[in-house]
Amino acid sequence: MHLFRSWNVATVSVPTASCGALLVPPFPPAKGRASLAKTRAGHHTYPMSENILPPTNDWIFKLLFGDERNSSTLINLLKSFVRLPDEEYELVFLDTHLKREYDDDKIGILDVKVRTKTGQIVHIEIQVAPMADMAKRLSFYKSKMITSQINKGDLYEIIQPVICICITGKAMFPEAKEYLNRFFFHNPVNGLSFRDIPEEIYTLELSKLPRSSDGSALWEWMKFLSSKTKEEFEMIAERNPEIRKAVDILYEMSQNDEVRAEYEAREKAWRDRASQIDAGMKQGMKQGREEGLKQGVERGIEQTARNALAEGATIEFVSKITGLDVETVAGLRG
Repeated sequence: MHLFRSWNVATVSVPTASCGALLVPPFPPAKGRASLAKTRAGHHTYPMSENILPPTNDWIFKLLFGDERNSSTLINLLKSFVRLPDEEYELVFLDTHLKREYDDDKIGILDVKVRTKTGQIVHIEIQVAPMADMAKRLSFYKSKMITSQINKGDLYEIIQPVICICITGKAMFPEAKEYLNRFFFHNPVNGLSFRDIPEEIYTLELSKLPRSSDGSALWEWMKFLSSKTKEEFEMIAERNPEIRKAVDILYEMSQNDEVRAEYEAREKAWRDRASQIDAGMKQGMKQGREEGLKQGVERGIEQTARNALAEGATIEFVSKITGLDVETVAGLRG
């Protein structure tokens, strides 16, 4: 490995002086709230009576960067660190469900997945909370995206490169100070790169982002993702018109009742899962039997799935947060 630093029916269009028409997902207007306003500088102001939704939440991230009408925002982010020619950035947004060869194959749901002009696949995964076996999860996603390109009788030459991008809140590589790393196959003895292997991985670790700008557009995007207050979002929005657009979309989503309700339901599901698993582990340890631990954890996960379904979460979402297959989740519906 090599290391280096380095939502379809409507839109809401709000003209701005800095970034043209603002396209946001077609969620309904926030009930009982003031309409958008525009300052003398051309920027939007919003009645921020509630907290701004975090762009690091995987669902919010997908709404921001997985909508093809906002492709320029995703392109601007990718261009800040992915090594692709400019002409490659004619993007096609793809289904984020990974293809399953057999009914009992493990399901995979990606955050953002696009295809470039020549067919290269770019996948972005954001994971702020610590997750075990993140590297193996990335390897699984990457492998599925490669094998799904070829069918029986096809030649291997049709396989296009896959670029996996992983954004994490915690450090993946504590021994390295760089917040951006790029990995591909190479010989560590002589540095020879195996460029014909169609895969590479970029990792971005938000916890390592310097307080002060390093002068790169990537730092600006990572600062946007790390921001929590309106002041922080406004500061970084001044640096880049595409970040200004992303901030304004985020403000609009944060003021929408349905978006916020969905976000809170998803967060509750995550908390329930963690709590149930922890309770299951404690019960298993108390019993002092390996089977008790396993049964306790399994019961906790199934109860989390039931709770999430009762809150209106989709089967696919529940499958993703619990690790249960779709068929098992469907069977838990009461």
